[in-house]
Order: sequence, then structure tokens, then C-alpha cells
Amino acid sequence: MRSLLWVIFVCCLVWACWQDLKTRRVYNLTWWVAAPAAVGLSLLQWEQTGSLYEYGIFALLQILFFGRTYGKADRNAFLTCGICIMSVGGGLKEDLLHMLIAYLLLGVVQGAGKNIARNGNLKEPVPFLPYITLAFFFLLWYHGTV
Repeated sequence: MRSLLWVIFVCCLVWACWQDLKTRRVYNLTWWVAAPAAVGLSLLQWEQTGSLYEYGIFALLQILFFGRTYGKADRNAFLTCGICIMSVGGGLKEDLLHMLIAYLLLGVVQGAGKNIARNGNLKEPVPFLPYITLAFFFLLWYHGTV
């Protein structure tokens, strides 16, 4: 069951990346499938699940502050990935590290492509979900889980 939930979640992330790259719009249905899969993972791995309190802080930060700097789909991706990170024992530190890695990947790739203006913003908007997804997989690999 655990493997099936991981497959569902990963397929949702890949589907969201494809939608973001193709149309720059991600269907809400993607997160309606991904979130229950992530919650299911947390429930199946209850003994190693990270702090729900820390996830709550992360969710509030996403909704109140960080989510305003990028699209709704990007916010939802961070929130659902946060549940999966919690399911493998991660907490607020790992959630924030996930965000940092995603931004670093974006900065390196877009900097190399000279798409960063002097004020630090992107000259041309680009899909962010592929960076979020790569950062998520890197964090899981680094954390040594799954």
C-alpha cells in the first residue's frame, strides 16, 4: 500500500510538472489526488511521522507569506510535498530546506540562462514546479528515505 501511495504521489507531481511546462496552469484535481496520497503515507508511517505542529507552522508560512511570491499550484506543491516530508520523519527544517533547494536550482538555471534582472526577479516567468519536484526528490535522496 505504501508503494502505491508513493507512485500516486509521484505521478501527481510529474503530471503537475508537465501541465506547468505545457500550459503554465495546473488543475486543482492534481492536488485533490496528491494530498490524500500524502496523508495516507503519513498515516501508514505514523511511528516515524514528523511533527504535525511543525507542519502546521510551515503551512501557515506558505499560506500567509511564501505563497504570495509564486503561483497557487507552486504553493500546493510545497504543501503536499511537506506532508510527504513529514511522513518520512522530516519537520520544519526539512520543509524550509526543500524550498531553499528549489530556489537555488531555479537561480542557477535561470542565472545561467541570463533570465535574472538586476532587481533579482526573473525577466521572463518560468514554470517553477519542475524545480520544486527535483528539489523534493533530492531532499528525499539526501534524507535517505523511501
